[in-house]
Amino acid sequence: MELYTHLDIQYLLADKIKALRKEKKMTQKQMSHHADIPLSTYARIEQLGEGSLKDFAKILVCLGRADEIGKILQSTDVTPIEVYESMKKQS
Repeated sequence: MELYTHLDIQYLLADKIKALRKEKKMTQKQMSHHADIPLSTYARIEQLGEGSLKDFAKILVCLGRADEIGKILQSTDVTPIEVYESMKKQS
């Protein structure tokens, strides 16, 4: 199991959003318009991974990836203590 800092996650999300936008051959301006968020806000999300959860959700909907949130939030049968024990074994 990999451990990430919040900054690692922000930059990973920013890079992924940018890559998905480019796959759709959209400019930042087009994406911000479709997501109904200011261009400056969208650019900050792509550059730094900083923005509101609401804006992030809007972007996911525009990219057709909103269903992936369900996968992230899916419950697991692994308990926190089991995760801890697994991490201890790896170190």
